[in-house]
Amino acid sequence: MRRLSTKNYEHNRQIKLPDGLLCGQGLGKLAEMKYGRSTVSYSGCECIAVYNALLLNGTPVPFADVAKYMERFRVLFGFWGTNFLALGHCLRHFGLRVKRYKFRRRIAAALSPGSPALLVYWTKRRFASSVHTVCVRLCEDDSVEILNAYNTCAHPIREKLCDVLRKKLIFAYIPQKPAEQESQ
Repeated sequence: MRRLSTKNYEHNRQIKLPDGLLCGQGLGKLAEMKYGRSTVSYSGCECIAVYNALLLNGTPVPFADVAKYMERFRVLFGFWGTNFLALGHCLRHFGLRVKRYKFRRRIAAALSPGSPALLVYWTKRRFASSVHTVCVRLCEDDSVEILNAYNTCAHPIREKLCDVLRKKLIFAYIPQKPAEQESQ
């Protein structure tokens, strides 16, 4: 019997996704894709965020390949998505070096216009609700473009940076600047 991730990969490879950034994980062809024993519609926000971050960084990887690799970090057979503590490892695997931030002030200081970042936050009450992961990029006017903001939103949305930072943030994964990479 084949491993579940290989079986899902073969299924997902057959689905033709639109080119470009992905939003609305519960809509269209994206919702039909499998992740663990679940679906991308229900559990794939981390995969979508990593895919979008890689695309924005200029290092695109097919979505099916991203999802297959990330299945090794799935939680509860994929029903709870991907372990958010492993997102930095996943991004590094695909060539994007990131640093994890916890505090809002440091997140705001580390964001740079146009550069992608991943935000992981509680959807409702801390430790008593689900977690959602999105890819964001800071715009010149101090607003943030949020990709895959929620399940049925098929387009990026914009919010003020201060409003985004008020969410119940757990972590942010932000690409390292070249000077930070050289100093390590």
